Order: sequence, then structure tokens, then C-alpha cells
Amino acid sequence: MSKDTATLNDMIEVLNDGKKFYEEAATQIRRADLKALFSRMARTKDSIASDLRTAVVASGAKPAEGGSFAGALRTAYAEIATKLSSDKDYTYIAQLEEFEDRILHAFQNAQSKSEDEGVRTIAQRYMPEVIRDHNEMRGLKQAKAA
Repeated sequence: MSKDTATLNDMIEVLNDGKKFYEEAATQIRRADLKALFSRMARTKDSIASDLRTAVVASGAKPAEGGSFAGALRTAYAEIATKLSSDKDYTYIAQLEEFEDRILHAFQNAQSKSEDEGVRTIAQRYMPEVIRDHNEMRGLKQAKAA
């Protein structure tokens, strides 16, 4: 199928980073509506990453299993920021919106810069979900800041 497995694996890693942090946030937040939202977002990331892993395996390569180093650093920073924050909901939302930025950029780069048509097609297929999640978190962040 796809020969640009490096790009697919980068996308998998950033999705894994987001999934892990959404799951963490869902356990730390008190509001039921945010718990449900964060759990849904984690499932979406997992579902897309699963499909990407299938594409990597189909091309004969080994799919990424974990997250990225940058994601681990971002998560550690977010955990510290949240512990120090007087508004944990806003801090989680702001940090999750930054994860959404990373995911959106990874998919945009795959769609526009990969020389592999299969990778571009996969990125394009999931772009509506990626944009939806990104816009939802951005909207929450803006509403909380207002």
C-alpha cells in the first residue's frame, strides 16, 4: 500500500500522544461533560491511529507503538501546569488544544508534503475528524477564556 511509512508513523505517534493525554485529562477533571468529551476524543485518536497502523503493516513495515518524545515532554509540562493552576479545567483544555494543533499540523503536512499518494489520501480521509476535534477544543478554550 503505502511506502511513506515514516510519515504514517509520525502521525500515529502524535495521535498516541493526544490519546494518552486525553485519557489522563478525563481521569483528572471533575465535570462529567468534559470527562465524556475527553473520552470521546481519546477514542477518536485511537481509532484513526489503528487505521494508520493497519496501513503501515500492509506496506510491510512496523507501526509506531508509542508516542513521541515531544509529546512526552508536552504531557509532563501540562501535568505540572495543571497542578499549579487555579483553573484545572481551563489548563487541561488549553493543553489539549495544543495537542490538537500538533495533530492538525501532522495531518496537513502529510496531506500536502508526502510524495506518497496513499499517505495523502489517508490524511485527507481523516482531515474532517481532525479539523472537527481541533475546532471543538479551540472553541472550548476561547469560551473558557472569555
